[in-house]
Parts: sequence; C-alpha cells; structure tokens
Amino acid sequence: MNGLSSFESGWPIFLTTLTRIIQETGPNIPVRQGLENTLDILVGNLGYRRVHIELFDLPRRNTKISLDRGRDQGISHLFGPGPLATGQVMATRRTLVIEDVKDHPDFIGRPPEELETLSFLCVPIHAPKPIPANHPGLAVSSESLSPLSPDAQPGQADPGDAAGPDDTPMPDQGGVLGTLSVDIPKAPPVFLEAHCDFLSVVATLVGSLSIRLRDELTRPRRRLHQPQPDTTPPPQDGRTPVAVSKSMRLVLRQVAQAALSSTPVLFRGEEGTGKEFLAELLHGQSPRRQRPFLRLSCGTDPEEVVEETLFGVQKGEASESTRSKRGVFELAQGGTVFLDDIEELSPTAQKAVLRVIHEGTVQRKGGLEPIHVDVRIVAATSASLGERMTKGEFLEDLYYGLSVLPIYVPALRDRAGDILPLAEHFLSEYSKKLGKPLRRISTPAIDLLNQYHWPGNARELASCMERAAMLCDEGVVRTYHLPPTLQTAESSNTGPSLSFGEAVAKFEQELLIEALKKARGNMFQAARDLRESYRVVNYKVKKYGIDPKRFTMGRRG
Repeated sequence: MNGLSSFESGWPIFLTTLTRIIQETGPNIPVRQGLENTLDILVGNLGYRRVHIELFDLPRRNTKISLDRGRDQGISHLFGPGPLATGQVMATRRTLVIEDVKDHPDFIGRPPEELETLSFLCVPIHAPKPIPANHPGLAVSSESLSPLSPDAQPGQADPGDAAGPDDTPMPDQGGVLGTLSVDIPKAPPVFLEAHCDFLSVVATLVGSLSIRLRDELTRPRRRLHQPQPDTTPPPQDGRTPVAVSKSMRLVLRQVAQAALSSTPVLFRGEEGTGKEFLAELLHGQSPRRQRPFLRLSCGTDPEEVVEETLFGVQKGEASESTRSKRGVFELAQGGTVFLDDIEELSPTAQKAVLRVIHEGTVQRKGGLEPIHVDVRIVAATSASLGERMTKGEFLEDLYYGLSVLPIYVPALRDRAGDILPLAEHFLSEYSKKLGKPLRRISTPAIDLLNQYHWPGNARELASCMERAAMLCDEGVVRTYHLPPTLQTAESSNTGPSLSFGEAVAKFEQELLIEALKKARGNMFQAARDLRESYRVVNYKVKKYGIDPKRFTMGRRG
C-alpha cells in the first residue's frame, strides 16, 4: 500500500517540502550545505523533533559522516539514532518504524517526555543506480565526463583519479550508503507509513548528494602532493585531555563546540573534577587563544579584595587610593576570564559581572566613567546555583546569563573508565618531573584504584600518583606506595582476627564496663545510661562474668 495515497491530506506539505529540498540542493550549492539545508527543511516544514543522516564508508572505508538537526539545538547531538536501529536498516535494506520508543534499548536515557510522545522512523539511503552503457543519453565520449588536471593531456587519464588504497569503490547497484532517520510525534500507523514513503523519496535525493560528497572529499585529497600541516590549535599549555568514558568524551565535545563562540560558559561539578583545566582547554581552542587567560578564585579573599581585583581601582578620594589599578577584566582584554567558585561573589560583584556580560563595560572602584572591555567569561561552581537563586543568594539574571552554555563535569566515581588512564597519565608526568623510570602500575594497585570512591576526584588521584612516584624506587607502583586511605584490610594485612560474634561480644563488654565505671557499679544507673532494661543488663553482666563491685567506691578500713 502506498502510504502517501493513504494519507492524502499530507500531499500538499510533502510536495512543498520536496520542492524546497530540490531547490536547496542544486548543483551550484556545496553538497555539505545541501545536506544541512535538507535537514533544516525537514525539521521546519514537517515538525520532526529531530532528523539524523548517517553515511558509512565515505569518503573511505571504516569512516562515518553524521549530520543532525533538532528543535532543541543545544542537545540534539546527544540523541542520535542507536546502533541497533541503524544496523537493522543497513542489514535488511528496509524501512524501520518504531511506534513506541520507550521499550527500545536504543532510546534508554532519553527524557521521559520524549519516550512518551515520540515515534522513530528510519529509511535506508541507497546508492544511485548506474545508467546503462547503451542509454541514448550517453552519446558523449567518456573522456569528456572526466575533468582533466592541469598536467593531463587530452586522451590521457588524469593521474589524480587513480584510486588509492583507502578509496571506496562505488557501491553495487542497490547498495546502502547509510540511513535517514527522524524522531516524530506519535501518530496512527497510516500517518507514519505516509512519512516513511516520503522519507524514502528524500533518501533517494540524499543518495545522489552522498556520491557527490564522496567525490568532493576524495578528489582534492588525490591531487595533494605533500601532506598538509595540522591546523587544529593545541591546548594552551600543551596538556592533552584524557577521556575514555562516554560522559567525558561528551564533555570534550561540548567544550569544542563552545570554543567557537564568545558566549559565557558555566562548568558545574564537584571539587577536583578538572573544571579549571577544561576552561583552559576551551580558551586554547577558541579564537581568543592568543590573548590572556586570567583566573580568579572568588572564595579565597574578602569580598572587597575580590571586587578590587576584578574591576580595578581609580585613584582619588572616593576609593581612598593614591594610584589607579586595572582589574582582571581590563588586563584580560580580548581574552578569557575564568571565575572559579562564582557562587561566592558578593551581590555587588554579581551585578558588576552581569554588566560585563550584557554591556561589555566595567566601572573601577571610585571611578565615574564605564570602561569598555572585550572578554569572555567562563565560570565554575560546585554548588547548586539554582537553589542559591531561589534563596536570594545568587542573582537570577546572572544565573541565566551564565547558563547559556552549561557543561556538567561528572565526578570521577561516575566515570570509572577514566581512573586507570588518568592514573597512568599522572604517573607519566611525575615520572618525567622526578626523573624516575616508572613503567607501570601493578595489578593489585590497579584494583585498589578502581575500588576507591575518590571523593576528591581527579585532583585526589593526581596527588595519589605523585606520592606513589616519590616513594617508588623499583619501576613498578605497588599497593604499599598508595596512600593509607586506599588500602583495604587485605592489602594492608589488617583484617579482623575475631569472628563477627566474637567482635560483637567484645564490643558489648566494653560498653558494659564503661557504663559501670561511670555509674560506680550501680546496675540501675548503668542500665539507664545504656537505654536498656535492668534485666538485659543484669543478664549480660552475668554472661560475661563482670563483677559490678569492682567499680564501686573503695571502703575505708
């Protein structure tokens, strides 16, 4: 059954959408831009919550190109199609309809409101079928279809078109290049079938664009005679982030996205999770990386000192200062200012920071004229600013001004996959610093690192590995090089020598003796102090052979 004919009311909007897609993906429009235009049109015209294109083995094998658009641009990249759904479509080459996503494993972790209101459609993107050699439209010679390089002569093959070892050949007729999937509000099956048929038409257009995209990506690469230098800016101080866990890779992806703009960024997370390092990394990847990166901890000094440090002082009677001093915002002109523990700012300083965000000006203490500054504010907090805002302890406008790009940094205990890579990274750093050839961490020591709950997060782990590097003289970090807080009864040979019953009995005896000492042998008073009945205390005293008279006052004789 044709889904479009079964849902005739959708024809006008489908035709309008298809016409716009054809117009926005013409031969004069770059392929990447055409694909992005297609996504924008699908979201805008048909009300899809999210649209995702995945292309495999382009421009070479074992690579993937992903494009997505969503109504919630800030988080659309978090909810791409799962591997089970796309894998099924790639394997079967058939459309997939999931009417209710809440029970599908690919959608675990989605917000509850999405699970209750969305369906999922996924269609294959097929490779275009080749034109037969005897087709009347092929009267022109094949030489005229191949662009010549500047050095090629007519009748000779372009040397740049020679397939390299990494080039992917054109898929066979009917081959699948990738998938086109959408998150769509729940609807009757006939409605979903109509959209599936329409998406299949769009996927055909995307398939043609995909081959153009492959050609655009591979042809310039073939004609390069020398490798081009990597223009990706390194971190400002040369340090490389260590991220193995999915949650931390997401953080790094968000940092890279945030680095492209000058919008304020707020890092949230526990103490020691690496918020300052991530702020430096963001600055090092931003267009401001050649300008200063200045940091200030808002909770280390008195309020007045913090305000003078941030905004500066103008000499004169008002400030009672004999000389003017520029503040951090002026010193960081064109760069980035990192405000740690921003929840500790006074209400006056909060208003001044908000003025920097909205107006780009600061006013020195004792000054009358505002001073223009061009800085990006990156803040960090380990507190709940939302709760402080509701209590009136944090300015509401500043909270929303900083929360344009909030990035949550998970605790180390919630990303166990990063513990060992971080430990090895810190050990390598301290090994070089101390000049010691520390080669590895022993298996029992690794077990201790993985079992510990790390309340101090990455900062505590760094301190732990620094201690181990200082104490280790044998090239291998072992359990006894680690701090006592990490040790277990097994690793330190301090396991209990008593059974559980024996330990309870010993503890009861100690409690009884202490209570009888305090009550000077008075059993009734001891029972009251222990909040227990006299009968139970008397039974326990006799059971353990304790003589209450030992604790009475000595008699004079």
